[in-house]
Amino acid sequence: MQAGCKITLHLACRKLKDKDTFSKSDPQVWVFGKQFRNNCLDNNWSLLGKTELIINNLNPTFQTALILDYIFEVKQPLRFEVRDVDGDNFDELGFVESTVGIIFGSKNQTCILDLSLGGKLITMCEKNQDLNELYIMQIHGSRIKGSWCSAPNPSFKLFKCTNNNEFFAYESEHIHKTSNPQWKTFQMKQFKIGDKFKLEVYNSIHNIIGSSYIGIDQLKKQQKEYVLNNNGGSITFSQFETIFKFTFMDYIQGGTQLNLSIAIDFTQSNGDQDQYNSLHRIHSKNQYAQALTSIGEILLAYDYDKQVPCYGFGAKLNFPNLKLNTVSHCFPLSGDPNYTSAQGLDGIMQMYQNALNYVQFSGPTYFGPLIVEAMKQATMIKQQQLNQYLILLILTDGAIHDMDQVEQYLEQAAFLPISIIIIGVGDDDFTLMKRLDGDQIDGKMVQSQYKRDLVQFVPFRDFKDSMLLAKEVLEELPDQLVNYMEMQGIKPGAPPVHEMQGFGMTMPQQQQQI
Repeated sequence: MQAGCKITLHLACRKLKDKDTFSKSDPQVWVFGKQFRNNCLDNNWSLLGKTELIINNLNPTFQTALILDYIFEVKQPLRFEVRDVDGDNFDELGFVESTVGIIFGSKNQTCILDLSLGGKLITMCEKNQDLNELYIMQIHGSRIKGSWCSAPNPSFKLFKCTNNNEFFAYESEHIHKTSNPQWKTFQMKQFKIGDKFKLEVYNSIHNIIGSSYIGIDQLKKQQKEYVLNNNGGSITFSQFETIFKFTFMDYIQGGTQLNLSIAIDFTQSNGDQDQYNSLHRIHSKNQYAQALTSIGEILLAYDYDKQVPCYGFGAKLNFPNLKLNTVSHCFPLSGDPNYTSAQGLDGIMQMYQNALNYVQFSGPTYFGPLIVEAMKQATMIKQQQLNQYLILLILTDGAIHDMDQVEQYLEQAAFLPISIIIIGVGDDDFTLMKRLDGDQIDGKMVQSQYKRDLVQFVPFRDFKDSMLLAKEVLEELPDQLVNYMEMQGIKPGAPPVHEMQGFGMTMPQQQQQI
């Protein structure tokens, strides 16, 4: 969803190693990234930009700021190389790797990283201030091409175009048998379609009738009509209005944290963990472990203390400090009711692997107790007015058995700072999970039955690539957070401009667009 947003990155170094004999090092930072193109992450590092060279300084504050793409739902690796430059030659002063998400998700968007040869790299970033526009649009078509014997049933799709990628942004309704359709008015956030987007018109059997590339600047200059290629007809923007709207990035920059909680399915349908085909197979990178890694490494970037409550469900328990012969539908993965949280991604994985030694798979599959526990945490966040938003990640392999109760809970949860992500592991029937999501029924977009959209379901089998899984799973989350904040009348906090001054950083004299 956030594809193509921009952040401005400021850099400084402290206590660099001195490589010069009769003077101090002359540092420069080279920034490399792995680009996300055509739904794939490049294997090789590409130079994104570099700072100016500063002479004789082991504590440089660079004036050249770099502008980077920001995609919330994608892991975007960065590599910083600090070099002592002398003409065409240089000595290494150290390197460090991180991600765009870790840097932007850090408290006050300020991240201090240890360089490999000693010293510190200080990064500070801020959201570019051109992302807060909301566009209200209505489109009608003229002379839309049908078949030789009948008029079309036209619809259209919008795609954001950036860095040779096309990101789906919006799909309209079908208009029955007309060559001159007038579609419903709709709203689009600026960052979903960017500066340039592609509009494709389809007939009822999903064949493309024609397409056109459209620039926002053209629309703002009142260019309303666009011709479709392939002699498909033309489309006209009968309405195009702009209003201001806060974004997900505004809330993160204003100090909002994402608090992750995890729940793992230990029902019998997973298969005994000693069996080769078990979904919980021990000593393997099973689907549960893969999903935890790909989602956790992105969301934990926005959690300051990295403490993650972890639960299990659908099992009998034989932990040293927690034994239960009846089935538990919400138990601490640690096996200790007084200690429910894991520290970071490594701690989550260790707690999960350890729990496999002490649980007996059982059933049935109930989500209700997990959601109630998460709602308690979200209620505390709301009552104490904490600048936090809870994400409950449920990993499950089968059909849910308390659907009616869960739907009632979700109606209540709509008024709490919470989103629920469900990842379906294995090859079971996930029809009921799709019903909880509510985005699509029989391939058609529907209005959420809850007060706001707070559930996202994705089957793991459809996204074996971990990056594409994370992208699909997390794509709706920024909008869900913003919608909750709007519903509650909560505005983002002020951005932390004082931190830049605290490290001696000033606004850049020049910016390098990359």
